[in-house]
Amino acid sequence: MKAITSNTALDAYQRMAVTQVSGARAPAKPEATVPQRQSGEAANVTISREARQLAAEASSSVDTQKVEGLKAQIQAGTYQVDAQRVAARMLGVG
Repeated sequence: MKAITSNTALDAYQRMAVTQVSGARAPAKPEATVPQRQSGEAANVTISREARQLAAEASSSVDTQKVEGLKAQIQAGTYQVDAQRVAARMLGVG
């Protein structure tokens, strides 16, 4: 086969891509498939007691006054982002 490019590695790759491998088999089909739900059928989800506890603990650590203050500043258009502080925290410096 004639070289397509001056790159020998690329030429070898292209030759392998078009050449069938002897003794190769077609990919196997999946043996079992997951049954599809009907569009009107709802999923049943159960949340464990431990997950509920973790969610409650996580929500209790939120400073709601700070969140409300930030929301008010954003809506009023007065919230200022400290780019230096953001960059420092992203780099783990500050």
